[in-house]
Amino acid sequence: MKKAGLAMLMLPALLAACSWLPDRTMIYQEAETAPRMEVPEGMWFSGFDDRYPIPDVERRVQVEDSASERFVIPTPPQLVVLGQSVEDEQAATGPAPENVRAILGRDGNGYPIIMLNTQFVWAWEQVGQAVAKTDLRIEDRNRESGIYYVRVPREYGLSERQAQLKLSQTVNGIQIAVLNQTGTSLVDQEPGQAILQRLYDAL
Repeated sequence: MKKAGLAMLMLPALLAACSWLPDRTMIYQEAETAPRMEVPEGMWFSGFDDRYPIPDVERRVQVEDSASERFVIPTPPQLVVLGQSVEDEQAATGPAPENVRAILGRDGNGYPIIMLNTQFVWAWEQVGQAVAKTDLRIEDRNRESGIYYVRVPREYGLSERQAQLKLSQTVNGIQIAVLNQTGTSLVDQEPGQAILQRLYDAL
């Protein structure tokens, strides 16, 4: 009973102490915007894309129910379907672009990549034509998965004789990377750089 009585006496003191603590629930409003990240020279960054910006508090809290001023939640981006027929893609994209630009750079982990500022249908054709101009040999291809299976000469320093050229859709265009023959990981940076440099020169 003494312990229960002591606890009852301490409870009001604890509740009063809580009121002495500073209220920091709105401290986040004092946060400052950090500057954009600077990408090291020789590396590639796909760019910033503010998909879901936080709305202004004054605009978000509306006294009157005004449909024209009410904040509208943005919809998620649509998935890119790579397995469309050539006829469907050509109808959607129009004639072949003339200002396609290739950039040889590196991803965030330092692995070499090529970026093409075009759509998949045209990147697929251009990469296939470019590989034909090199000493790489196409053994197979899977257009739906965006993969060229190539045989690589020994002078590139690759431990395996086969590799995959993987084309992936990004917000800035098509990214090309070199995977091992099973497609489970990127090849080492040095042979990957040599392979993509040769492909880049042919694009």
